[in-house]
Amino acid sequence: MKTEQIGDVLVIELPAHLDAVGIAATESQFSEAVARHKGKVLTDMSQVSFVASLALRMLLTSLKTVQPLGGDVRLCNLQPPIAEIFRKSRFDTLFKIYPDREAALASYQDLDA
Repeated sequence: MKTEQIGDVLVIELPAHLDAVGIAATESQFSEAVARHKGKVLTDMSQVSFVASLALRMLLTSLKTVQPLGGDVRLCNLQPPIAEIFRKSRFDTLFKIYPDREAALASYQDLDA
């Protein structure tokens, strides 16, 4: 997992496999970074090729953590099979999803205007 601060947005790039092993290695680091930042979070999923239900739970938990604080978790760069999982699970109704990092960062800038 890589993190980067771009303006007031915390960008988190998730690893390729978000199965039980991948989540075990990532979840606490991801959750701590989101909770510590308490604001705008962009999750870049360009490397993600597999996502288990535990990964969906991790993302939803992080969203519920920052929303009461005025923050948000947005997603970008979902590969087509991953986007399909989000559609079928209706997680696409819970998260704002963007085709690329630039569009997602621009959406946060629109809030500040």
